[in-house]
Amino acid sequence: MAVTRGTEAYDLSLFEERPAKVVKLEANKRLQKEKQRREAIQSAMNTIATLCIAALAVTVMGMMIMSRVRLTEMDSKIKSMEKHLVELQSEKVRLNDELASKTSTKSVEEYAYNVLGMQKIESSQIEYIESKNSDKAVVSEDTNKNVLEAAGSAIVKFFSQLAYLFE
Repeated sequence: MAVTRGTEAYDLSLFEERPAKVVKLEANKRLQKEKQRREAIQSAMNTIATLCIAALAVTVMGMMIMSRVRLTEMDSKIKSMEKHLVELQSEKVRLNDELASKTSTKSVEEYAYNVLGMQKIESSQIEYIESKNSDKAVVSEDTNKNVLEAAGSAIVKFFSQLAYLFE
């Protein structure tokens, strides 16, 4: 085999690194639509969340204002009631003084003498009563009770005293 050697030189440019070709790929339309749909949903959710937070903030502020209004109303009502209480207490003092003046011993004696025509008692009008038999209260107990009757009467007595305490 005969090798022929020619005069041509080797092309070394074939072995040099070449810049890579940038190829523009077509976007997948289905993926783009899905991405747009997600962005629209996210935008709507962000808007709804913002509106909910704003509504919550407005509600909280409204409740705070209402509580302040109620507090102010209650304060004015309390002041009005305290003023009324002071008036009633002064009226009570006045009425107690009036009652004390009408029921004092001197005023009762004057009323009895002037209106009813009564007079003070004289010592000759006093008569003392003496009794040989002093008044006594005697409680008789029936000694012929059996055990059941005694227990029944004790229970009745207990509950009657208990009822008296709660009247």
